[in-house]
Amino acid sequence: MECDKRKRKIIWIIDHYSSEPEYGGISRQYDFAKELDKRGYNVVVFSSGFSHYTHHYISEKECYLTRPFPHVRYVYLKTTPYVENNGKDRAKNIISFMFQVLRYEKIIAKNYGKPDVVEGASVHPLAWIAAYRIAKKYKIRFVAEVRDFWPQVWVDSGRMKKTHPMAVFFSMIEKFTYKHADKIIYSLYHGERYICTQKGIPREKTLLLGQPMDCKRYDSNRERMDLLPEEIREFISSGFVCVFTGYYMEYEGVHVMLEAQKILEEREIPVKMLFVGSGQEKERMVQFVNENNLQKVLIGERISKESIPVLLTYCSICMAHVEYKGKEMALKYGVSMLKINDYLYSGNPILFGFRFKDNEVVESRGGLQFEPYNAKELAEKIEYLYGMPDKEREKFGIEGKAYMQKYHDVEVLTDKFLDVLFS
Repeated sequence: MECDKRKRKIIWIIDHYSSEPEYGGISRQYDFAKELDKRGYNVVVFSSGFSHYTHHYISEKECYLTRPFPHVRYVYLKTTPYVENNGKDRAKNIISFMFQVLRYEKIIAKNYGKPDVVEGASVHPLAWIAAYRIAKKYKIRFVAEVRDFWPQVWVDSGRMKKTHPMAVFFSMIEKFTYKHADKIIYSLYHGERYICTQKGIPREKTLLLGQPMDCKRYDSNRERMDLLPEEIREFISSGFVCVFTGYYMEYEGVHVMLEAQKILEEREIPVKMLFVGSGQEKERMVQFVNENNLQKVLIGERISKESIPVLLTYCSICMAHVEYKGKEMALKYGVSMLKINDYLYSGNPILFGFRFKDNEVVESRGGLQFEPYNAKELAEKIEYLYGMPDKEREKFGIEGKAYMQKYHDVEVLTDKFLDVLFS
């Protein structure tokens, strides 16, 4: 769907955690905005000026605007800071974002034009409320994007009871949003099982819109070794490297991976393991490496989104894991992990610790699945892939890359996005 370039339609996207790649946030909206700009649309993305990933300000200005593409503007709004990703300070940050959007939307509309459609993107549901208020004000279409099921995921993972005041509050917002949104986009692979089957929303009102992959941008960074810290460049310059990128959290399986590496070193399998990211488990990870005298492990810092392609290009296996310990059914609606996109397109096989078989790693034939929290099985599968002839191992990467091009290329998903926004 193309718009008439004589009158560029204006799309507003409210997404707390979006940012341009150099700031380390979620690049989903950035990739869509880049493609929408090419097709003749004006795009404004409202996001937080405080990074959830680095816990630093992108800008300390109350309202900081950038212009990554000719007709795309990012509006970074100053929100309250926090140190931990849970607790009162983060709640304040979420609330402050909603109020900042509503505070500045009139100024943005005056300077850059009133919106023709507005999308509010969770993770947190208060972005929906801001988008709904804007839609009512300008009498335009309201699209709700769902990337995580708050508060259901808290209940299913055991972090909160269903009767907890915050769970009740967010459930009310969720119910209101599903009722009043003109369309609902979800990115979790089996999100319809929750939205449609459990919540009773008509399927025709919903659409699966997975994470977009800007394949051209990814490919342009495959050889950019200058983007990587020297320590990482040296580590990946030789040997068979298994890599993890993302959060250093228990549910991400970082300890399982280190235990697997211990098994491999005891077996004298010449495999290295690299961790790139940040999170609360880092200290325990370093302690495990030191106590077990692991010789082929590097635990690095978080790197920019732009440097991920070159990192993965020079590694051999990509590792991912997601499960809340003791809460096996918490992710029964599937997951939406940006790293899986990067992994599938990298050309490397993936080892994925996940409970349910109907996931994109398995269905794309881009990798192998292992039982969550089973270090022995992970070690065995690493050893299996290590011992495999190069041409056989490369088949996983070929399949994964083809799957991404067919189902996740940003041009393909932008067609679907525009249908939701304007049809």
